[in-house]
Amino acid sequence: MRLALAAAALVLSFAGEAAAQTQPFESRGPAVQGWAVDLGVGALHGVDSDGDTGGETRVVPYVAASWNDVVYFSPFEGLGWNALKSDSFRAGVQLRPRFDADEVEGLVLDRPDFGADAAVYAYGRIPGNVVIGGRISRDVSGVSDGTEIVLQAAYQTVTPIGGLTLTGFARGGDRKLAEAYYGVDAGEALANGISTWSPDGGLQGAGINAVLVAPLSGGWALGGLAGWERRLGDVADSPLSRNDDAWRVGAFLARRFTF
Repeated sequence: MRLALAAAALVLSFAGEAAAQTQPFESRGPAVQGWAVDLGVGALHGVDSDGDTGGETRVVPYVAASWNDVVYFSPFEGLGWNALKSDSFRAGVQLRPRFDADEVEGLVLDRPDFGADAAVYAYGRIPGNVVIGGRISRDVSGVSDGTEIVLQAAYQTVTPIGGLTLTGFARGGDRKLAEAYYGVDAGEALANGISTWSPDGGLQGAGINAVLVAPLSGGWALGGLAGWERRLGDVADSPLSRNDDAWRVGAFLARRFTF
């Protein structure tokens, strides 16, 4: 299941700095020196993701690590390096996972498998603890050979429960990316009794995500997320997108180890 850009805000940092590896929010505590490793488990539920007309719930392990917030890994961000890093700016490169597309209920299709994207990103903080920026990524696994651009603005604050991050985003891609996930060729159209569809590139979606991370005792933290995305442009008109709204919710429990 592809959980869109809720994943990007889901690096559980227990000082209340969600997505600290790539996004330079104001520090809420002393920086971790050396390695920080997070181990835990989470449950994710998504509805109408990647053209799927149903919902799906998955229980997944959570393993993430970072070294001085310079080199990092997470199941959602992949493997990354902050090549440029200051108090209010991050820029770097990533090898990101792109999760396999869901099957579409009632249709027999050749859906994209699990793949990988090479990405470059840059994020800067402006007054109000707002971070703006984005990334450009390209498939390097032969799944789509497509390119995607994601732009976002995020705000982080501390609530009586824990650290809250709100993120608004818009994403677009080229024709190859849209064709791989939302196109319908002549053979698929004939086999399923639907229309062929060859989408153009352009704006593909926009939405908002909320992530709440509550520190617990003993290095533990509890996290929750909710997100919504609206499909836009040609992908919204695809026969595989029967509902243009995608929703996802999740909860996570993890423990941080430092050394």
